[in-house]
Amino acid sequence: MTQPVSKQSAAERLFTLTCCLMAAPVIGLSKRDIFASVSSYAQQASEMAKEKMFDRDKTALRDMGVALEVLDSLSFEEGDTARYRVERGSFSWPKDFVINAEHLALLELAAKAWNNQLLSKSAHSGLTRLKSLGVMQTSRELSIFTPRLLAQHDSFAPLADAIANSNMVAFEYRKPDSEQTVREVSPLKLRFIEGQWVLLAKQGTQIKNFLLRRIISKVTPLDNASKPVSDEEVALAEAELADFVSNNKAVLEVEPDTEAWWHFGGPEGSQVEIHFMDEALLAEDLMEFGSEVRVLSPESLATRIRSGLERVVQVHA
Repeated sequence: MTQPVSKQSAAERLFTLTCCLMAAPVIGLSKRDIFASVSSYAQQASEMAKEKMFDRDKTALRDMGVALEVLDSLSFEEGDTARYRVERGSFSWPKDFVINAEHLALLELAAKAWNNQLLSKSAHSGLTRLKSLGVMQTSRELSIFTPRLLAQHDSFAPLADAIANSNMVAFEYRKPDSEQTVREVSPLKLRFIEGQWVLLAKQGTQIKNFLLRRIISKVTPLDNASKPVSDEEVALAEAELADFVSNNKAVLEVEPDTEAWWHFGGPEGSQVEIHFMDEALLAEDLMEFGSEVRVLSPESLATRIRSGLERVVQVHA
């Protein structure tokens, strides 16, 4: 019985197409050659579907900086259709530049971590180029644990735009154990710290930190331009934030070989020490692991988790 051919992802298809076009002879490859070499094209139901997919892929490769050449096949006496290849020299390294498999493995982890269309385009572009040059990943150890830096908050894109355009914004914000308030701020930086996206922004005369998970409304752009902030002010605010996080430490006991154990990087022992931005949010996250995690300290974190679990039991009683 013939086994079905597994479907390629778009990234795999683009990578295969790039390799195919880089390996093309000087006269290039016809579309018939390409469709026969890249399995995703062969799986399409019609020639028109193949053509449309190929047109999309050519645009995608050009957007990533891959220099495609379209050659007139009549020049090579090879028929009456165009032929394709990657422009010679467009994937050449700068002189004395060296990259090995270990470097590529780290870059691939970074690309997986930034697993979001808003952020991953350049990372995927770079990896496609690197892999097409024949650098292969061999360091299996590096792929055991991949951090997740998902920009999954609806507020991320408008805040990034506001930073780029130096605009003020407004949003509703809910602090732990308190009511929500409307904040009007000048966004300065987006940082990923201890598993949380944090906005550094100027509110009034102060630079404050806002967790994106606590923004509970749409981010509204304001007509006002952002208030000027010196590099020294930003550096001081970042240093204070680093001190704050450093002083917020939790010690956990994690059941080996569980989802929680892998989440925390597969520590050698059963104990793991982590730093956190917001104890209430950390408690919510740890509750998802159930009995796989036990809080050794601080007691306030353990109390939050117990209270949260008791509320869950009451709701479902």
